[in-house]
Amino acid sequence: MIILGIDPGTVVMGFGLIESDNGEAKYLDCGTITTNSRSPIGERLSFIYNHLSEIIRQSHPDAVAIEQPFVAKNVKSAFAIGRAQA
Repeated sequence: MIILGIDPGTVVMGFGLIESDNGEAKYLDCGTITTNSRSPIGERLSFIYNHLSEIIRQSHPDAVAIEQPFVAKNVKSAFAIGRAQA
């Protein structure tokens, strides 16, 4: 089973791929999708979507896990991350 893990963000989004077989986890790949923080949110989301779609197309994950955002005091950041998760 191939699992794609995602650490959402609208400027830097992290991802990791592992393969699980009989309780053993094997590293496959990891990286970041980095956008220009000065670009409009729509452009950044489109960039993330296109790159993430390519990762999914190449890796064919059986499952996806998305990290739940931690919000301490910055509600604006929470809304931005929510957009990337959608």
